[in-house]
Amino acid sequence: MKKTLRIIPALLIITYLASTFEGSAYAKSANPPDIYDIIMLQKINSFREENGLPALELNDDLLDVADVRLNELPVNFDHTRPNGESYKTVYTELGLTDKYERGSENIAKILDDWDFENENGDEYVEYIFEAYVNSDSHRENMLKPYWKYYGSGFLTNYNGNCYQIQVFAK
Repeated sequence: MKKTLRIIPALLIITYLASTFEGSAYAKSANPPDIYDIIMLQKINSFREENGLPALELNDDLLDVADVRLNELPVNFDHTRPNGESYKTVYTELGLTDKYERGSENIAKILDDWDFENENGDEYVEYIFEAYVNSDSHRENMLKPYWKYYGSGFLTNYNGNCYQIQVFAK
């Protein structure tokens, strides 16, 4: 019964978010956002607002960039790609270099399984968000005034680790 009660609010949130984004660019992405991407963006936008900055827009191109990079992180957890190139080469591969003036990323790795079936995924998002806020370079990246667009992704329980990426662009 307790599990059912937890699922119902989650379904209501997902239904609300799906209706909110219906007909928008989110449905066009090859990698649409999940609930955790949206929760993370809400946290970042609240943080930016507290610091007098405009909200970021969830962007389908950046969701695709995040997806490529996210799948590389278990191979090489670094801002350098497994092939030795800069993470920024993803923009070239996806044909996005002319669309965005600059881009950046935050990456996180949790050295433990996070069981989304039996644990609260919101806590996972909060844990990572707080880690970013408490890191000078990651916090600065989230608060750069010129960022306009955002994409992210979560990869859970991959060989016992969890990964998260935030991608920013203008």
